[in-house]
Amino acid sequence: MSNSTAQVLMKKGKRGAAAYIHADCANGSPQHLGPLLDVLLNPSKAIDEWETIDWCRWLLAGGRTPDEFAAVVRSYDKHDKCGLVWIPRVVAYRCRTCGISPCMSICRECFYRGDHSTHDFNMFLSQAGGACDCGDNSVMKEDGFCSNHGNKCPRPGTAPAELMCVAEAMMPRLILRLLQHFRENGCGTPNSDGYRIAVQECEGYVQMLMEFNNMGDLMRSAMTKALINPQMYRNLVEPPFPDTEYGHYMGESNKMYEKAIESFPAPEPPDEYRHLPALAPRLQHNTLLDEFIFWTFKYEFPQNVVCFLLNMLPDQDYKEHLTRTFVMHYARIPLVLENSADPDTLSNRVVHMSVQLFSNEALALRCVQQLHLLHVMVLSLRLMMGKILVQNTLHDPAKNCHYVIDCTKRVMKEHCYWPLVSDFNNVLSHKSVALLFLQDDALVDMWFEFLSMLQGMNVNVRETGGHIEFEPSSYYAAFSCELEAAAYPMWSVLAHLCEPAHAPLAARLVAAAIRFLRAWLHAVRAPEKPRRACCTFNTFAAGPILAYFKLSETMHASFHFPLHRYLAAFLCAGVRALGVSAASLLPARPLLAQLAAHPLRVQSLFYEILAGVWVRNGLQIKGQAMTYIQANFCNSMVDMDIYWLQICAAHLPPDQFLDMCIDTFGVREWLSMTPMSTVQSAEQDAMVEGLLTFLAILVSSRTNLGNDELTQSRLEVSTLLAAGDKTHSQLLELMPERSGNAHTRNFETVLKEVSVYRAPPRGSESLEQGLFVPREAVWRSYYEPLHVLRRAVHRRDFHASMDRYAAYVREKQKSENGGPLANINTNALWPPLRPAKAPPEAAGDPRALCDSGVLHGALLAVLHRGVRRRDGGGGAAPPDHVLALAVFLLHTAAQRAAEAHAADRADAREVCVAGGEGGARGGRVSGAPLLRALCGGGILHSARTLVASVAPLHAAERAHRPPARPQQQHSDSDTEWEPSESEQTRLPPPTKSVSLPATSTALAVPQSLEMVRGNSVSDDQSDTGGDTPEMRALESGSSDMQALVVQTLQALPHLDTDTDAEGDVDNQMTLAIPDHLDPDTPPVAIDYDIVTEMEVQEWAVRAGRATPPALPAPPDLAPAPAARADDTQMELHTQSDEQIPVNESIISLLLKLHSQLSGRLDSFSLEEPAPELDEPIGDGPLFIGALLRQLAALDARCAASVRALRRALWPHQRERQAEQRARERREKEERSRRARERQQQVMREFARRQQQFLSAIQSMEGDADAMDWEEEPLERDYDCVICNTTAPTTAADPIGLVVLLQSTSVLGHRRRAGSGVPRLPLAEAERARLAAQQDATAAAHHYRLHDDLAQNFDQESWVLSVSVGWEGGVAAQSCGHHLHLRCLRAYLRSLAAPQRPHNLHVERGEFLCPVCRQLANSALPLAPRPPPARPPPPAHHYDAAAAVLDMLQREQPTPTPSRLSEAMGKAMEDMTGTAGSKLKQRYGSSPAAIFTFVASLARTNLECELVQRGGRLLSCPPPRYKPRDDCIVPLLAVAGAHGRALAAAGAQLGVAATWRALVPGAAAAAAAGGTEGGSAALAAAGGRARPVPLLLRDPAALLMHFLLLAPAHPPHLDIQYFTCIVKALYALTYYQIVNQLCANGVFSAVLEAGASGDAAADDDAGGLLDAAKLLMTSLAGSHLLDDDGLSDSSERITDIAKIEAQVQELALGYLRIAALVRRHVYGAELPEVEAPQLEFSALLRYLELAPGGSDALTAASALPPGAAPAARAWARQLAASVNGGQLATRRVVRSLHASWAGPWLLALPRDYDRVFTHYHERVCLQCGAVPKEASVCLLCGTLVCLKQPCCRHHQVAEAVQHAVECGGGTGIFLVVTSTYIIVIRGRRACLWGSLYLDDYDEEDRDLKRGKPLYLSQDRAELLQAQWLAHRFDHTKRTWVWHRDSL
Repeated sequence: MSNSTAQVLMKKGKRGAAAYIHADCANGSPQHLGPLLDVLLNPSKAIDEWETIDWCRWLLAGGRTPDEFAAVVRSYDKHDKCGLVWIPRVVAYRCRTCGISPCMSICRECFYRGDHSTHDFNMFLSQAGGACDCGDNSVMKEDGFCSNHGNKCPRPGTAPAELMCVAEAMMPRLILRLLQHFRENGCGTPNSDGYRIAVQECEGYVQMLMEFNNMGDLMRSAMTKALINPQMYRNLVEPPFPDTEYGHYMGESNKMYEKAIESFPAPEPPDEYRHLPALAPRLQHNTLLDEFIFWTFKYEFPQNVVCFLLNMLPDQDYKEHLTRTFVMHYARIPLVLENSADPDTLSNRVVHMSVQLFSNEALALRCVQQLHLLHVMVLSLRLMMGKILVQNTLHDPAKNCHYVIDCTKRVMKEHCYWPLVSDFNNVLSHKSVALLFLQDDALVDMWFEFLSMLQGMNVNVRETGGHIEFEPSSYYAAFSCELEAAAYPMWSVLAHLCEPAHAPLAARLVAAAIRFLRAWLHAVRAPEKPRRACCTFNTFAAGPILAYFKLSETMHASFHFPLHRYLAAFLCAGVRALGVSAASLLPARPLLAQLAAHPLRVQSLFYEILAGVWVRNGLQIKGQAMTYIQANFCNSMVDMDIYWLQICAAHLPPDQFLDMCIDTFGVREWLSMTPMSTVQSAEQDAMVEGLLTFLAILVSSRTNLGNDELTQSRLEVSTLLAAGDKTHSQLLELMPERSGNAHTRNFETVLKEVSVYRAPPRGSESLEQGLFVPREAVWRSYYEPLHVLRRAVHRRDFHASMDRYAAYVREKQKSENGGPLANINTNALWPPLRPAKAPPEAAGDPRALCDSGVLHGALLAVLHRGVRRRDGGGGAAPPDHVLALAVFLLHTAAQRAAEAHAADRADAREVCVAGGEGGARGGRVSGAPLLRALCGGGILHSARTLVASVAPLHAAERAHRPPARPQQQHSDSDTEWEPSESEQTRLPPPTKSVSLPATSTALAVPQSLEMVRGNSVSDDQSDTGGDTPEMRALESGSSDMQALVVQTLQALPHLDTDTDAEGDVDNQMTLAIPDHLDPDTPPVAIDYDIVTEMEVQEWAVRAGRATPPALPAPPDLAPAPAARADDTQMELHTQSDEQIPVNESIISLLLKLHSQLSGRLDSFSLEEPAPELDEPIGDGPLFIGALLRQLAALDARCAASVRALRRALWPHQRERQAEQRARERREKEERSRRARERQQQVMREFARRQQQFLSAIQSMEGDADAMDWEEEPLERDYDCVICNTTAPTTAADPIGLVVLLQSTSVLGHRRRAGSGVPRLPLAEAERARLAAQQDATAAAHHYRLHDDLAQNFDQESWVLSVSVGWEGGVAAQSCGHHLHLRCLRAYLRSLAAPQRPHNLHVERGEFLCPVCRQLANSALPLAPRPPPARPPPPAHHYDAAAAVLDMLQREQPTPTPSRLSEAMGKAMEDMTGTAGSKLKQRYGSSPAAIFTFVASLARTNLECELVQRGGRLLSCPPPRYKPRDDCIVPLLAVAGAHGRALAAAGAQLGVAATWRALVPGAAAAAAAGGTEGGSAALAAAGGRARPVPLLLRDPAALLMHFLLLAPAHPPHLDIQYFTCIVKALYALTYYQIVNQLCANGVFSAVLEAGASGDAAADDDAGGLLDAAKLLMTSLAGSHLLDDDGLSDSSERITDIAKIEAQVQELALGYLRIAALVRRHVYGAELPEVEAPQLEFSALLRYLELAPGGSDALTAASALPPGAAPAARAWARQLAASVNGGQLATRRVVRSLHASWAGPWLLALPRDYDRVFTHYHERVCLQCGAVPKEASVCLLCGTLVCLKQPCCRHHQVAEAVQHAVECGGGTGIFLVVTSTYIIVIRGRRACLWGSLYLDDYDEEDRDLKRGKPLYLSQDRAELLQAQWLAHRFDHTKRTWVWHRDSL
């Protein structure tokens, strides 16, 4: 029944059946639609059957045509939202001014219909697809809506109810059919290929549904109702099913569906989250949309299905339902990503869909509240990453139970997690959602559990043996994961914490971070207290130190600690914006110290990598260090680490923190002045620099510790500009990035403040871009060298910034001219380290580090080594940068003391004691370890304390461990000393010790009275240079005073000590101290300040927990007695050879360093006035002097110490210096006086000799007329650039000119003058106009001319009558260097070796000039200049013509074989091979064709030079590339040799006959002189049957023929004969032009006027009119000059002056070529022509065709004698040649001469958007497809498919083939999608650059920034000039072999 009903309906036809069904549905009870759809949508048929789809379209139309129905439905569209969905690689726009969500995007049509011209927008090429948000006020502001969407469009009327009745009835079945197809193909083995095939099968069906959807709101509403109706879904798919064939199918389909559901489970969630609906183990589908989304997930988000679903998003109910359904399936996304064969494409499609759903804040908030979206996202991410965990190896693996992500897995390498993280960031960008996230403790804990998986991932294990064999590439996956999965969500949340009310949320996050960090420390078994272990760096330290890492653990390091960075970030937010005190949130000090250990290790790792310690780990480890501080990562990584360490430094005891830093950086030995080997010392030198840099940054950085956003932006931009001038985009890219655009919010404002824009210079060929240059304020106020170091990915950036800073100082010195900067050495400037600002009180002050005595001792060690090593004490002195850092830290400590004094604080007791009792003596310390020697006092006490000697580090170590056997020494390129594993395990545990007060001077000693140190370190390379024998420490003392008695033991006999190292130490500055401070004197009391009991225990004990002591002591050692209120003493009984002598204080070292850097003794004095500087500009002496003055100003005892030390070091030095200066001043004055006297004597002698010379010249002038000067031309010598010899060229050993031969079609692209500038077509009308212009090019003109000649005349004759090479000719260019051809052959053989250069085609003769390295491929041999012949006496024109005829008639001798002739043959082979194949195919290989080609070589190069000069020989303006004149004469010589060889071989070239016909009088003169000729003057040239008449031959071509064949040694012809030839050919040119104008009807009006008596009777008119009458009379019977209405003359000319101007303009073509020949061959300089109208007359005089003196010359005035009779003979010859070819001959006559405009590339529009819009989706005419990289030829406007296989021809890609056909091997293409110009030159190609720049004159390659681009006129002119001058090969250096694939 059903089938029969359907059959009846189908017989009605589609339209009739549709009308019937529409009527049935309109009645409200459709009975016949179901049966019809059962037949049409039968599942047994293919879903994409065209007939079925067409039936559906017609049925939906309800009796109308589908197009009519679509138009009616669209007329009722409300246009509320655009909703256009696009796929990847579609152009869209993003306006940040209008956008509310950062993901906002709009389509091209909406963008241009809206007003965004003044907004911050960009165009972009979509990577993942998207949808237009125009009209959606939740995503963008209504002001940005276009005129068609939102409230701006008119509202339509109400649609009739019956319009959509069929659609509403059909739509459920249509959608069900698609689901049935998915069910059928979804039960097999799941794989991406199977899914892709199934989706392709339904492509047509989905496209039909998309067409329906695009009809507008009405159809979209019908579809969404069907999709989200639960009852409709139950009716369609739920059982029971009828007992029919369709019912049985539905039963099977339901089973397939159930099977698919079972095979797609959700991941196993934790028990506490199993109740969440989105994490249910089985999916429940209630609507068609639910199941549709399921299949979308199952089939890996097919592009067409995603677009179909997103197209309906303008329906709000549908959008909400889709979002909820998407969330319910969200937990399955990780499974889909893990199983996909192409996770990258799948990720884009997932984000394409999710970003449209989650960008709406209200909708996202509802999903979070009702469906627990955040829980689902975090759990999905956790479960995905939980599958790739591995054990963490950061600490001892045997005890470590922490697991981290394995970065080598596919999930990490292919970023499978990216869609989840992207969605999470998108949701957290909504403030309401972010606050909910922070308020949910369980959610925060879950997120921190995920972060724990990243904590310590990608552990690097240091290679200590050989170099790593395989460098892992997984490190960037780890950095990307931390940035995207940890940092971006962190910044998204922090962006919303901006109110004080949010302080509890920040505190909650800080507490959670601390809690999870404590758990993490427990999991990795990190020690709760520091161990006593060897140094963490290279095991350098041998003493007992505080460390949180075992020796083996120091070989393992990671950059990834997101938990620490979360703690730092939220603590920073709380302190900066929310008013929270850091101390209130921090943990107890022991835990705080633990939390500081790992970030501190990251800093030491960074500097270890820079120091080369990890060099064996390959380049990847350096890549990690660079990535760590790179712009995208630094805000989230290094800045957070530095901030956290600043907090720790401010809240931990300074000595404790400094000990941690020294041990972590592994420089305790260096800072303790312990002897070390050379390798140890060199490595620790670098690490000391790293430590000081780190400490200086820690103390001074205010990035997160005080700087507001504007200040930080100013600092960042200044830092970037300091390293170098940068473009706008470079500055934007290098600005440290946070999530979103916060880092660029103040960018433009700051950029204008600190920089000046510098536009690229005009005329440069380096394609420079617009740069921003720092203003003076940057160097004066904002330049921070430490911040440059912190941001410098490459160390050269820091050095570049210092060089630029030095240049600024030099300019400042010049401008001030003798100011306070005059004495500063700009070659030794120190970095301008600005004083550290006080941070906010709530955060704490990290500058407290500078109060540490440990730091003071370390800085004393740095200064000591600086002084000693500069004095030659061994080893390289620390660089100035290190000394500057040390002085800066001391200055900061003094600044702290000054602040304390100013605030009158209680701890400022020592400041400024007037005339203190100690005076200059200060304190004295002897025998203590250096890093403990200055503990207990502030900087003022430490600065004046004398350290007489220090205990080496190994002596202190012996106090804490029993004797051990000497360690094994392992040596390799990175020498290390490490105890073996067995020895480490045998070491007993350290002795329990108690702490001493930090200010105590007592030293800790062991219980045993003596301990012998093993001889493990050689001392011959020590810094002290003294003997360090094996020592034994003995304890001695009493109960009331603790002292260490050190006695010297006899040196063991086997020790080899260096006795010379310390030999002359008394003569050095090191021991220059007062006598009463001699180290051998008895102990003296040391003045110490009183320290209270509370201060003693301040950092040692906090909350009942002991902190590691700074200086441990044995347990049975009694505490030191209480110090007296007025004095604290320490006596150290020492003997010098048991200690390391120092005998210095900080002040003494500063004085000596000042002297060394100044280069003079006693260079500093407090009495001298300090330089008044408002900037920290200076060299070392200036900064050191400022520090000394500051210390002296703060404490009178320091001032007294400075004076006393000066007196002891340099007694009476100032007096001696003053006396020396006075003596030098007197000597200088005496030398100046003597020099003036000598100068006066020399000038008198010079005047006398000049007078003698003038007298001699005057006496010789009288005899000058009688002298006969014989000027013999000197043979020129050439320098061979290979063998460096100088010699003339000879036939046996010729010298060649280095040349580059290249095929050219530049001349063929000249266009007729007045035809207009060719433009790139942007419309069809413009394309037609360009086609007409292409038909008027020189190449097209000559091809038509040659075709017409070929029709009427002999092949040999017409080929000899023209020039070739307009397309595919050969252009020769030279760099001007010469070489022996034998040397060149040897050079080429060397290049042909196996290690040949990859960029040269040596087989084709390519090489680089050995001098200038320009590309060359041949050498033009230089022929020896012929012996000079006596010039003939001036002769009559006919006599000279007869002589020329005689030259042409004589037989050419057979060339004599020689190396020169071989070289000329080779050069001609090279030129023939370079010529285009089109040239060879068109003209053949006959002797005449060969000679024409040879003669055209010179013509082509002369024409190219003329083009390069602008087409005219004017003196201005000069061309951009000055033509070189090296090649023309050698080229003429080679061409002449081959022409003469052809003539000698018997080739009938007919040159003599042509000359006889050209100058009939020459034949008569030759006959009178006995030469054969006479009556044969008018005979046909060469006796050919159909020769080309002279009036149709090219005069310039004939000039080349005569110049090559007339002289015996071409081109060296006497200038009289050359002038004769030029005159004769000028006459031919003149009459050819007059004949052409007559044929074109130009003279008709003038002649008519003359006949009526109205013509002017001047001479000019007479000459022209006579010539015209002569030709018209002679050609009267040939009908060649008849007016047939086809002439080029568009108007009748009656003014003879205008005709004269036309004649002159057409004759200039020949005159210019002749003038260039004269210039090159005879060396005569071209005339200076200032105006175009003067060029004709100037060239006539230059060529000696007309007498000089008259400014204005007519064309007829330059005719030679006998021109008229000759012209009459030429006309008769032309008339006689017209036999059946009248039309072709007439076309030749009318177009023989033309005035050409220079060749031009197509003019481009100013706005690039016009080019992009027209060509981006334009179809290729060859393949019919839209090219992926559409490229337009700028010579002809052809669109080609670049790099695509579709348009290949004979395996040659389209662009390469087009370059050969259009440009003679040179192609210039504009790649539309990237804005770049690609130049193809032969077999090479290069990226030339972009012609379009943005507002900042900057390129936008691949349109990545999408800013508006505008044509750079300067670059367009440069490209044009390089094309015209054939300079691409010489100006570009980035050529690649294109291998015919472009």
